[in-house]
Amino acid sequence: MKNLEYNLFIILPILSILVFISLVSIAMLTYNGGNAIDHDSQGYSFATNYLSDLGRDIGYSGNNNQVSFYSFNLSLIIIGISFLIYFLFLPSLHNTSPVSLLLSRVGGIFGCFASICFAGVGFTPSDIYFDLHVFFANWVFRSMSLAVFFYSLTFLFINKDNFYLSLIFFSSGLIVLSHIVIADFDFALYMSNPHNAKVLSQKAAVIAMIFMVPLMAIINLRQLNNKKISLRVFG
Repeated sequence: MKNLEYNLFIILPILSILVFISLVSIAMLTYNGGNAIDHDSQGYSFATNYLSDLGRDIGYSGNNNQVSFYSFNLSLIIIGISFLIYFLFLPSLHNTSPVSLLLSRVGGIFGCFASICFAGVGFTPSDIYFDLHVFFANWVFRSMSLAVFFYSLTFLFINKDNFYLSLIFFSSGLIVLSHIVIADFDFALYMSNPHNAKVLSQKAAVIAMIFMVPLMAIINLRQLNNKKISLRVFG
């Protein structure tokens, strides 16, 4: 049973993130060019291309984008399914008090919805299902920022020794929140280059979410070593 819990709370999220990074890297290297501002630009630009551009069936350049299309969208579907399972059972680790369990359950709900949205982005390429794609893409960040808030509190309630890790985790969530402010509330319009501001804030938010995974793994490992876990959906 301990092996199952270790695989679920440590191996699964870390392996999923490594697969995600690998597939997105392949997508970036094989992207056929173009962005919303300049359809004739060469390759993938970190500053001017949204991540969603990688998942287009036909790139802005008008050329076939199949390798990038399959690599990027598959990465999101894998992340979505993996973290949906992860968040469904994560409250089982936090059943140390009624308050920690409640906070973890609320965080788990937002985490599950964010996971569904990750997969939703992969299933709705922006050049085919634009409105659905935008819905899922926006709610990935909104849901995850809420999940981070509740899990930051959860980590403090289960063990005061988690204070610094919780603070770093919460700070990572603020980066995700900053993207919401810049992109959703159009704060980018007050910047010198609104398009680049939105693109780069999106990248920063995704990097922050990637960084959260090993932080959570450390806290999860502490819980696995300190108490017996009974796996149940939402604890």
